[in-house]
Amino acid sequence: MTESGWDIAMRRIDSEFDVPQFVASSLVRKIAANKFRLSTVDRSKFQKLPDEVIARIEQIVRESYLEAGEDVGGDILREHLWQQALRARRDMIASEELLTPTEFKKRIGVREKRLARLIEEGSVFGVDVDETEYFPALLADPSLNRKRLQTICRIIFPAEPMSRLGFLSSPRGSLGGRRPVEMLDDDVDFKSVRRIAAAWAAEWSRTIVKMYKGEHQREPSDVERLYTAMAEIDPRRPLWERASEALHSHGYEWPLGPYPEARIFTLFVEQQAVGDSTPIPEACVQILVVGELVRIRIVAAPGSTLNSQTIAAGKHKTFVDVAKQVIAHLLALSAGR
Repeated sequence: MTESGWDIAMRRIDSEFDVPQFVASSLVRKIAANKFRLSTVDRSKFQKLPDEVIARIEQIVRESYLEAGEDVGGDILREHLWQQALRARRDMIASEELLTPTEFKKRIGVREKRLARLIEEGSVFGVDVDETEYFPALLADPSLNRKRLQTICRIIFPAEPMSRLGFLSSPRGSLGGRRPVEMLDDDVDFKSVRRIAAAWAAEWSRTIVKMYKGEHQREPSDVERLYTAMAEIDPRRPLWERASEALHSHGYEWPLGPYPEARIFTLFVEQQAVGDSTPIPEACVQILVVGELVRIRIVAAPGSTLNSQTIAAGKHKTFVDVAKQVIAHLLALSAGR
């Protein structure tokens, strides 16, 4: 008979700890019911058990339910991986691969205000461990070209901190198996690292352009989408530049055509970070084609002062062509051309 996660956990707790069965049973059920962590409220009920014992029992429960195949929705695996990552970060603190802010400032020779500025501009970055910020010792290594290292850090800013650290310190096939931090001194090498870093950073964010028939101020849920284009682009690039690239790069577009006629349609631009299921709305542009003219009305766009304008339609035949022309116009306008 196949053992349940509860059975496996109880057996393993009994083999490791001298804990009464009714206490162990209560712990297993409470931990399993709270995403495999003992809640703060319930922790007070087991005050006689040291923190390290509770932590070990939480680990046993996670692994037992995972082994029993009772990972409904993947919650156990996610928690298991999160705990593994947390333990790895704690080990990095112990080995001084991650430094306290005080030690990091001392090593790079800056004060609090300057450190805050470096963090804000992306030249250095911190890693959160147990709600405390630590800094990679790699960023303070005196043997590395710090100016160029900070340049690469600014390029890879869109990625989450541990991934940035992994990029800098891990061998990459695109760099001939070398680590980026090993390629900062030589001008040719550094140019290669910058190029690879920019491409890698773009993978952490995508710009999405969607179009719907009719005039809308919000993305409609009851209207079939006419067209979607998507591309992985650094989110720090200007809005209309990213929208234009999404429409022209052919990274992803659907449908492929032919396209129905749409004289009135609305274009939405969104930005979505990797791992985030909810895109961030950035712009809404209503477009009306009247004879030889295209009327544009921007309902919402960060930093835009344009409300409405009319441009020549040209010889464009499809609404996708018109959209590309409109975005090109807005891009030129934003650039002051």
